[in-house]
Amino acid sequence: MKSIELTTPAASEQAIRDGQAEEVVVLQGGRPVALVVPFDEDDLEWYARERDPAFVQSIARAREQAGAGQTLSHDELKAKLGLT
Repeated sequence: MKSIELTTPAASEQAIRDGQAEEVVVLQGGRPVALVVPFDEDDLEWYARERDPAFVQSIARAREQAGAGQTLSHDELKAKLGLT
């Protein structure tokens, strides 16, 4: 992982260029302020999904169910779906 200190507009441009190939920590005054990561169209779709409130809520529900022991084994799921 690379780090770039923001001291000039050219440094910002360099962080974006480098961030297309590797993770870049952007520093301002020696402190991290941003992370630039390689990103493509598939990543954008996943990014949007992961921030969808309904998706986040479904993950929270699943965690609660798992914590309460409301789970199925692989064999139970196959039987429920008629795959056995």
